[in-house]
Amino acid sequence: THSNGKCHQPLAGRLDPEVWKTIISSLYVFLVFGFTSFVMVIVHERVPDMRTYPPLPDIFLDSVPRIPWAFAMAEACGLILCYMFLLILLLHKHRSILFRRLCSLMGTVFLLRCCTMFATSLSVPGQHLKCASKTYADSWGKIQRALTIWSGFGMTLTGVQTCGDYMFSGHTVVITMLNFFVTEYTPRNWNLIHTISWVLNLFGIFFILAAHEHYSIDVFIAFYITTRLFLYYHTLANTRAYQHSRRARIWFPMFSFFECNVNGPVPNQYHWPFNKPAFMKTLIG
Repeated sequence: THSNGKCHQPLAGRLDPEVWKTIISSLYVFLVFGFTSFVMVIVHERVPDMRTYPPLPDIFLDSVPRIPWAFAMAEACGLILCYMFLLILLLHKHRSILFRRLCSLMGTVFLLRCCTMFATSLSVPGQHLKCASKTYADSWGKIQRALTIWSGFGMTLTGVQTCGDYMFSGHTVVITMLNFFVTEYTPRNWNLIHTISWVLNLFGIFFILAAHEHYSIDVFIAFYITTRLFLYYHTLANTRAYQHSRRARIWFPMFSFFECNVNGPVPNQYHWPFNKPAFMKTLIG
């Protein structure tokens, strides 16, 4: 439990789901996505004029012809990974801890993304995007646009079109994060699942670039930041000496709050989450 700012270790071998912390992490990522949507509206207002600022030189975009349907395929890869993770989450014994970690990491990466895309506005990576600076009559217009992006999850498959949010790629963040959660929280010998997950991750990144929706540096930085943060978080969480160190509490206060009662690695144990119907209990006990 957590009281007076201190953590108390649960019984050995037992992992407390701490659902209330999971609710807090869900609220955190929910608010971060909302804030990200509003920042995307702001950066759309500041997008450089395409006639004055042409696309920057990019080795991949200059070498590979644009594939018009590629971005939809990238989002399809993300959706498949999302369904895979949701199935794992449903069946995993420690689903509350998994979901809490996903929300914590996803929210933190997207909060960092807000800073980078607001700080520097890159020129539009392709003439096909037809981006122009968009202004709104009042703050309510900006809020309405942000709500549209928020409710559509920023996906083109839901009809959301954005401009200026290039540094760094949010689609790459989501696809990569889901891949790492799928591979981390399934047994090591589930090679087929791991292979499918990595193929979807890599093809998703390729499709993002093939659609000429992002510069190569956007995708590279998104992949690097996501993977490093995931690995650092889990290294701290799995190492008790780091987990309860004073330095971790100072530099990673949210991590310390969410993970203080998780003692060591989370075992990959699965069980059916629903009660068996009465007739099944009669048949199989």
